[in-house]
Amino acid sequence: MHPQRLSSTVLGLCAALVLAGCGGADDSRGGTEVPVPAEPVVTPVVGSVMFAPTPFAGSDGSNHLVYEVSLTNYLRTPVTITGVEVFDADTEGSPALIGLDQAGVAGRLKPAGAPSVQPRPGAPDGYSEVLAPGQNGVLFLHLRFAGGAPKKLIHEISVRADEAPPEMRETTERIAAVDVNDGVVPVLGPPLAGEHYIAADACCDAVRHTRALLPLDGTPVLAQRYAVDWEQAGPDGKIFVGDARDPAGYRIFGDDALAVADGTVVASRNDLPEQVPGEYPANLPIADADGNNLVLDIGDGFYVNYAHMQPGSVRFKPGDRVRRGEVIGKVGNSGNSVAPHLHVHVMNGPSFLVSQGVPSVTDLFTITGRVADTAAFDASEGTGVPLVLAPDVAVATQEDRMILDQNIVTFRAG
Repeated sequence: MHPQRLSSTVLGLCAALVLAGCGGADDSRGGTEVPVPAEPVVTPVVGSVMFAPTPFAGSDGSNHLVYEVSLTNYLRTPVTITGVEVFDADTEGSPALIGLDQAGVAGRLKPAGAPSVQPRPGAPDGYSEVLAPGQNGVLFLHLRFAGGAPKKLIHEISVRADEAPPEMRETTERIAAVDVNDGVVPVLGPPLAGEHYIAADACCDAVRHTRALLPLDGTPVLAQRYAVDWEQAGPDGKIFVGDARDPAGYRIFGDDALAVADGTVVASRNDLPEQVPGEYPANLPIADADGNNLVLDIGDGFYVNYAHMQPGSVRFKPGDRVRRGEVIGKVGNSGNSVAPHLHVHVMNGPSFLVSQGVPSVTDLFTITGRVADTAAFDASEGTGVPLVLAPDVAVATQEDRMILDQNIVTFRAG
């Protein structure tokens, strides 16, 4: 499919300008060639990358890019995004780095407000490939590379508008060019010390964190883009034993949360009560969402947020200096939490909400297994059944990589 061109009226005006000596003919006063501007292309859907991605190394052995494209339907009729391809913008004619068909788009495009049509079976709640007239949506993308990432990306989207004029019913657009960020990825120490820690709802396609976009202070922000909910299983594969509503029955409850780097505390909270596990608290103010938390400025524009710690356990206040490996608090179940865990994310500002999440890597850890999927994790956390594990996961010690979703790891203190 080819992009829809402008109307014949506009084309006629362009031709008249060329004949008048305004586009490519020799200038009679000096013979200078005047460049002809590119012909504009009508694009029913416009878009841009919301926050330039930074490549990082993952524990799966690949390099990754995680980012979002904002798409807006400018038509007065619904549009369907039937496909998306991502290209290296610096390499003409190169194959697509990733391609999504219509079903793939439906699983990654979240319209603002509510979907205008019944969601496609299997798509996450609130997701759809259809944008209503004037509606905006956010497309969540994840690219993997065996080698280095491209320096610049561009996106090609296929759009169908069944109710539009015939010449605009099917278009293909190239939009949302973006330079890939070549900034530093911080290398951090472990946030915990021990065995059988589970990186729950972690990068790179976990809906609960990676896509937790919030409209705050007049702009969309995604502080939790690379967040992890650390939980722990026992040797029996169970996340808790005994009463599911007793925080003390969870393996991770009371474990020491450790500073992942030297830094200065810029915010902390220590006064919120433990929640009863099993359900999220009702009517919780957004300022209390992270419960008893601590934000650590580790330098170079990076901040680390720890959330949901036990009341009274947070040991530092704003202005205090902290050394890597020091205990900063104890794992609890305060704030917007359904089970005891340690939430950790790295961001580019001191606010745990109004900042953009940025990638980081852990300097040393050992992968000892992996949970089969999020459903298996949820079943264990919710009912106490042993974790169902993915088969044939080799024990492997890794350095300077991001620990990806559902990996089970061992951390050594130090």
